[in-house]
Amino acid sequence: MASHAEAAPGGRSWRLWALVPLLLLTGVVALFTASGSSITGLLGENPPPVDEFDIRRVEFHPGEIRIRVTNPQRDDLTIAAVAVDDAILPFGLDGPQTLGRLRSSEIIVPYDWVEDEPISVGVTSSTGIQTVENIPAAVQTPGASGKSFLGYALIGFLVGIVPVGLGLLWLPSLRRVAPQWLAAFMALTAGLLSFLAVDALSEALALQAALPSALGGAGLVLLGVAFSYLFLTAVSRGLGERGGTGPSGGLALATLVAIGIGLHNMGEGLAIGSSFALGELALGTFFIVGFMIHNVTEGLGIATPLSEGRNVSWLRLVVLTLVAGSPAILGAWVGGFITSDLLGVLFFAAAAGAAFEVVVEVGRYVARKAPGGLASPYVLGGFLTGVAVMYTTGLLVA
Repeated sequence: MASHAEAAPGGRSWRLWALVPLLLLTGVVALFTASGSSITGLLGENPPPVDEFDIRRVEFHPGEIRIRVTNPQRDDLTIAAVAVDDAILPFGLDGPQTLGRLRSSEIIVPYDWVEDEPISVGVTSSTGIQTVENIPAAVQTPGASGKSFLGYALIGFLVGIVPVGLGLLWLPSLRRVAPQWLAAFMALTAGLLSFLAVDALSEALALQAALPSALGGAGLVLLGVAFSYLFLTAVSRGLGERGGTGPSGGLALATLVAIGIGLHNMGEGLAIGSSFALGELALGTFFIVGFMIHNVTEGLGIATPLSEGRNVSWLRLVVLTLVAGSPAILGAWVGGFITSDLLGVLFFAAAAGAAFEVVVEVGRYVARKAPGGLASPYVLGGFLTGVAVMYTTGLLVA
């Protein structure tokens, strides 16, 4: 008996033919890259880009200022001069003086800056174009140490683990509500996650807009959203098959909600860590208080899917709390010790994709379990209430 591959028309030759369009496209792109300027020249000439550096971070240490700069241009840029408060000063470099595209270097300027005084730094390229960064108040940048490592961990614990754990205390009350009200709370969970998804997507796009355009534009955000969405879809299927309850069963769904919330809390920790690392202590403290209040409702979102199933052990509740809350600790460490806006984009994009996927899973669950389905007034009211609650508490960190 002939095999399926042998019986198929053309055997395996279709795979070779499938490569033909890709090879032809590669040839056309290469041809345009080699001679594209002669074609676009028919439409006019673009002005050359301004030879400006991108100042990524300014750190204040005893007796010196460190300025991290990146070259966002296609052509090489050379660091020619550095000024502090319009005074040109000598400087050292931790990295090359001439930067290729997207290359970075750290400028070290010996300078006795004054605590809490406003200050401006400027970096001039070899073509005479100066890039200026104004700092409202100079504050010493905390360095990596055991003390700061513990401090960021405690901040992440307060922002992530504590409020989620407190929100899970609603679980006994949820077990006693009528089915239509349970559906309303499930819809409220979808509303909470929808708000988190849109909020994370907005943060990702805002951070991406500050990156050099060569890093891919909004495509970078789309990549993070798609990857996390598909990854969580695979996790959902795996949890459903393992539990034998389908992809939207109680504990499995609560686990998905916790994962989606955890990714979002990682972004929140990143924002807090970055604020303290840049010396914005008041802003960082404001973030801590606001996020603590904001995140209590996330525990409710995890507790609601658990309320319809059998009793859940304290150990599993602790694990769900850690899944949802502990990423805030990792985010605080990254924001506090690592200078990378790219990671911020990816964190928030992944959080958005995960939250969107969990909203889909919660929607399927509500459609199957809720009296009256998705059109029930309890479901619609619960969803809108979830969005309103997150918006109201979100005003505390706006």
